[in-house]
Amino acid sequence: MKKRIILTSTILLASLALAGCGNNQSTSNSTQAENSSLRAENSSLKAKKSSERQAKYSEQDYALMAYLKLQGQTANELNRNKDNMNWSQDGNTYRIDFGAHTTSMTVTEDNVEVTYDDVQGDHMGQGNGHKTYSKQQLAKEFGNQKSVIEEILSSASQGQSSNGQTNNNQNNGNAQGQSADQNTTNDSAASSSNADNNGGEKPLVKDGNTYRPKYDENGQIASWQVTGSDGITRTMGDPSPNWQEIENEYNAENGK
Repeated sequence: MKKRIILTSTILLASLALAGCGNNQSTSNSTQAENSSLRAENSSLKAKKSSERQAKYSEQDYALMAYLKLQGQTANELNRNKDNMNWSQDGNTYRIDFGAHTTSMTVTEDNVEVTYDDVQGDHMGQGNGHKTYSKQQLAKEFGNQKSVIEEILSSASQGQSSNGQTNNNQNNGNAQGQSADQNTTNDSAASSSNADNNGGEKPLVKDGNTYRPKYDENGQIASWQVTGSDGITRTMGDPSPNWQEIENEYNAENGK
């Protein structure tokens, strides 16, 4: 009798142990499935956010952002010189110049590849500089300048349309009309080149460089915006004696 009771108890305990293992295994499988589902959902959200972030900017936006990154400029600085800017597109490659050397920006799925004329010794090379910027990097750095970037691109597009219309008018006119249109275009370009955004003051052109002053809150010249013959604009200089000659010549040009 005792043996039967002991045997029965043993079987019962074994059954309970097996049932417990089964429950533990079921709970573990359920937890793993839940974690896997959460990971999949998280990946989906990240992909969606990445897609939405890239959709906010056009290829042109990314191309111009890459140029600004290359030059170390802000959109506002480039905007002040946009009248001298030439902008063109060939597929997913965009080109920018200011009458001299051209910089190319090719927009791919995740990056912008930039080709530019680098300095070789004491002169500019020919397309021997290359840089690659990620779209994520560009959006993070220049995303808050999007409105100014759009303004620059809009102005560039209008300039292209205007030039195309002018060319059509010239082709349809007679020789005298063509000459008059060309003179008007040249006068307009010269006026645009000589007028500065600060009160209509003329920039100073010297040794192939164009100098425009940047004023501080007290109306004093704090630095200079210098556009070289390569079309690249840099901010440099300060009120030190080294720049006094430039300042004197600029003031003389503008009757100050």
